[in-house]
Formats: sequence, structure tokens, C-alpha cells
Amino acid sequence: MYKALYRKWRPKYFKDVVGQNHVTDTLKREIEKNKISHAYLFTGSRGTGKTSSAKIFAKAVNCLKPKNGEPCGKCEICKEFDNDNLIDILEIDAASNNGVENIRSMREEVMFAPAKCKYRVYIVDEVHMLSTGAFNAFLKILEEPPAHVIFILATTEVHKIPLTILSRCQRFDFYRIQNEDISKRLKYICSEEKIKIDEKSLELISSAADGAMRDALSILDQCSNVCGDDIKEDSVKNLLGISGTEYINKLAQLIFENNISKCLEIIENLHSKSKNMARLCEEIMAHFRDLMIKKASNPQTVPNLTLDNIISFLDSIQNAYKNISTGTNPKLEMEILIVKLCSLKNKNLETKPAEKSGENQDTPPGESFSEVKKPEILDSLQDENSFELWPQILSELAKEKKLKSLYMALKDSKAYQNKNYILIDSDKSLAFEYLRNSEHRSALKNIILKITGKYYNLGPYNKDTQKEEAEDPLDNLINKAKENNINIDIGGKNQ
Repeated sequence: MYKALYRKWRPKYFKDVVGQNHVTDTLKREIEKNKISHAYLFTGSRGTGKTSSAKIFAKAVNCLKPKNGEPCGKCEICKEFDNDNLIDILEIDAASNNGVENIRSMREEVMFAPAKCKYRVYIVDEVHMLSTGAFNAFLKILEEPPAHVIFILATTEVHKIPLTILSRCQRFDFYRIQNEDISKRLKYICSEEKIKIDEKSLELISSAADGAMRDALSILDQCSNVCGDDIKEDSVKNLLGISGTEYINKLAQLIFENNISKCLEIIENLHSKSKNMARLCEEIMAHFRDLMIKKASNPQTVPNLTLDNIISFLDSIQNAYKNISTGTNPKLEMEILIVKLCSLKNKNLETKPAEKSGENQDTPPGESFSEVKKPEILDSLQDENSFELWPQILSELAKEKKLKSLYMALKDSKAYQNKNYILIDSDKSLAFEYLRNSEHRSALKNIILKITGKYYNLGPYNKDTQKEEAEDPLDNLINKAKENNINIDIGGKNQ
């Protein structure tokens, strides 16, 4: 009978566990020094080696001739364990044995001495699934365990484990396995299985596995069943429903161009080719995640978007991904996402500040906060132009819980009014940073509209320096930031 690759290549020794040296090295030292605890907790995402490590540890502590903390694999205990004939090592699925009675039965069993081994080992998988009553019953065993019993608890959701249980266990956190480590292991397994595979295919499988070695082996198994002993990149893409960077880059470009119809054509084309919409959403998410990292590390590499813009995109994509995963019409959810992203583009894309010229054009409603350049307005503003309703505006702003940070930044500010402009005077550069966010500007404009009954544009202003810098209040803001050693990126203008 054919044996799945993830079962055939399940680690039998600690050295075979991929990417968890911080765990396996510690466990081996404990075995070498015979400092064995009565309870362990292995936590981490799926497929990272928790249960495999638990089984290896159970075998190693009972091995008759362990070497450097590893089981020998040759003694009677090791052989019987490998053949599933060792009754002293028990694996319990807490998802289906999660009641009080199950734990009470185990409490009775643990009192008996092991049949062949030094230790009776209980591996409790998905332990977070135990009921409250079962946890309470289990606590009784952990408080006063027999000397011959070891418990190894494994879970993907450690936050669901009661603190009373956690405090009685040695905890080991299993990390998501790096793509490079997965690729290296897959390459070795392919060579042993006589499977021909290129590097790009290995990268695709490793990435799709999302840090889980077991998932990577399952995908490799599927690819092998479809492609035989010669796995190609295109076959892997088709199997995984991956659209590829070419489509993702094209979609992103069209979103920035606000070309909704072309975006929807691409979605229709990919859907007709049976591309997985959830996978497509993941690829789009990864694309914008990369943009976020680039923008955060070096703002000049992504000049047309602010960090807030990119985060807004990612929020929408994450929400769409949830809907796609749980909804009945993934294609429709993807189409809705595309329309939303194009809409966000219109609201959030930065526009470069206009070059200085002798002409002074009005700033239309909805323009970026940093674009107000009004020499004739600044020159005409005097104390009598103070916006008298500004304290009332700030009072209303303070009532909005979601805008608390904006209020704190603006609470000591002043404002001046001229024509359809409200120019804000503040010594805090943070106030201007907040107002670069389109949602903050919109919220403030709505409050002003509510109180005054009139729509106003917003802009930065400092009347104390208007004579020297009346031509460009944006430059005034940047100079103030420089004086305070603050690095800002406004309107694609990184200073």
C-alpha cells in the first residue's frame, strides 16, 4: 500500500526535525543529563513538528542505548515503538476525547507501572480542546504525578490553555519553518524518492506551505501524483491555483490607474482558468505587504503611497480574504475587493506638491492637506481672521473616541479662516502628520460642516513665520520638522 510522503518521511530522530533546533537541542540535553520533567507543552502552528518531536522524545527517554540525547533506533524499545507495538507510549486526541470521563480514565491508568519502558508517556494532541471540567480533572494529575509518568501536551492555540496547566509544564514554542529550510528538506527527499524538480518549483511549494513541513510534503505528494517523477513550475502553479507575479503586478498597476474594467477582466480570466480566488487574494496581500516593508524601511522606494495608504489597502484585502474563505461566492468577493481598492486609490494616493509659480489656483475639495499654497490668503490673514468656532470644533472632536489621538495633537492649536479655507496653526508637527491621513481630514471636515453648515478645505499655517515663508507652508512644516530631527514624508517629498 502506498504511504503518503508526510508519513513516510516523518522524523524519527531529533536531527530530522526541520527548523526547531532551539527545541530539539534542549530536549536532547535533558535526556543526556537525565533531567526529565513530568510535563511538557509543545505549542506552535500546524505542521511544524510538535507531535513528531513528542514521539521522538518519548522514544528517546525510554531507549535502552540513547546516544547524545537521540534514540538509538536499534534496541528493542525503539523497534517496537517504530512498529506501533509499544503500549507504554500513548497518543490521545483531545479533540475527540475531551470529556471529564476520558481524563478520569487516564488518571486511573497512570497509577500502573509501565509494562516494558522506564516511563509511561502520554502525548495529548490538540490539548486546548479539553472541556473546562476535563482541564480541572487533568490538573489533579499534573499536581501529583507518579514518578514513572510523563505528559507531553501539544497545541496550536496556547491561549486557550488555563494558566494553572501552563504553570506546571515546561513550554517549548515551535516556530514557522523558514522557506529555505523547507526547500532544502524537500530537495533531499526528492533526491531520495528519485523525483526531478527545479528550484522554482521548490520555492513555490515552500511558500505555499506557509511554514509547515507537513503541508509542504502533502503538496509535493500531489505534484508527484499529477506530474510523475518530473515536476515543472507551471504544473505546480496550476495545482496551487497561483496566478503568478505577472498577473499580480499588472493588477496592482491597474488599481493605481483606477482601471476597474481591466482589473475585472483579469479576475474573470483567472476565474475561468480555475485559479483559486483565496490564493489570488493571498498573493495580492503579499504584494502590498512587500510594499509596506519597503516603505517602512526606505520611504523613497515607494514614492506614490504613504504607509497609511498601504495599510488601508491591506485592511481591505484582509477583510476580503475572510469573506472569500467563508463566503459562497469567492469571485464576487474578489470583484468587490478590486472596486474597493480602486476607490481607496482615489482617496489615498499621494500627489506631488505643485511646483511654485506665479499663479495661485484654488485647491479643490478633497485635495491633500499638504498641498495648500496660498500666498494671497496668507498675506491677508490677520488676528481678526481667527476662526472663532475652532474651540467648539475641538470640543466636538474630543467626543469622538476613535479620534482621541487627533484631538490630543490639535488641542492647543489655533485656526484662521479665509474664504473657503481653514488654516491650522500648531507648534506640534504631529498634528500635521495626523491630518495627512485622509480619514482624519474627512472626520474633521465633517465636524466643521456640522457646526458651521459650510464645507471648508484644510491646510497648515503658522502666522508667526508667514512673512518669510508665505509662498509655501509645506516647506515651513518640513523645516520645523528638521529642527526637531523629525523625518517626514509628505506628498512624496521625503525630507
